[in-house]
Formats: sequence, C-alpha cells, structure tokens
Amino acid sequence: MRLHHLGADPTAPSPERIAPPSGFVEVPAIYTTSIVIGGDPTLPSAQAAGSVALRPERFALRRITWATSGDVFRVSGPGAFGGVSQQGRCVECSWGDEFTQFLGNQPALLSALFGDSNGYLDLPGYGILFQGRQTLNVKLRRILWPADTTDPVTFPPVDTRFDICFQGVGLLPANTGGVSGSV
Repeated sequence: MRLHHLGADPTAPSPERIAPPSGFVEVPAIYTTSIVIGGDPTLPSAQAAGSVALRPERFALRRITWATSGDVFRVSGPGAFGGVSQQGRCVECSWGDEFTQFLGNQPALLSALFGDSNGYLDLPGYGILFQGRQTLNVKLRRILWPADTTDPVTFPPVDTRFDICFQGVGLLPANTGGVSGSV
C-alpha cells in the first residue's frame, strides 16, 4: 500500500520545506475572509463571495482552513453525522486571485476541496507564492440544506457564516527589519 498526500510526508522523520528565497525574512501571515450565505438554495442569498487583500510583500500560502457556524456534530440517533461536515458537503466553492482561478470553471464541494470543517489543506513544498498586493477571492454557493428531514422544525434553513483562512508566511526583504507592509 502506498500513501499519497500533498505537502510534507507525514511518515518522514523530519519533514522539510523548500528554503525561502535568499535575502528574505519569513513572518507569519494569515488572511481570513468571512462569507454569510442563506440556507435556502433556491434564493439569491444562497450564494455570496468574499475577498481579502494581501499586504504588499510576497506571501507563501502553505495551508487553507475553514470553519462554519452551521455545523452541528451529532454522533448518534437519526441523521447522525459524527465528524463529517454537513455544511461542507452542501456548499460548493471556487477560489483564486486576479490572475488564476484555481479550479478553473468547475467549483468543488467545500469539504472535497479543503477537508471537512475544522480540517485543512496543506500545500506541497513551499506552497503557492503570491507576489503581494493581490486579492484572494472565494465564492460559495449552497446547493442544498443539510436538514434532518425527520425534524425540519429543529433544523430550519438559516443564514450560515463560513470563515476561510489562508495561512502561510510573508516574505520581507532583509533590509525592512521584519516590518510587514514596508516594501
């Protein structure tokens, strides 16, 4: 059996990333966008977009995480979902910047793209390098409401908040003293 994965090999004794370009200092960088979409997939409020502007320095994206206010994890009884993200399997996502749509014209379910809620997507090697002053865009569209059909009163379709976090490092020229936004 062979494991396939993105990012550093989790079974390796000391996972390593490609070194940053010489002459740069790495500083932690997290960019978050919050998007609220409606619960009824037949209404226009069931789709929305969010964006976040990158600071002027280069940004190496290494991990994408997401969470939602709408997931209720039930581990037993009718409609039990355990650790599966109900919302992530009912909402499709696309994302990119001004130059690249990373899924082209084909959105994917949020859970398929970034793992279930409280999950993440690690990017291989040094990640995706952005040159700075770009805007990361995320589009969400609800395709159905994850209701427990035996009790629609308990779980009515409601507006749901989704937070998408882009995590990595800012690459600052060595002569900036490690101050973000000084390039």
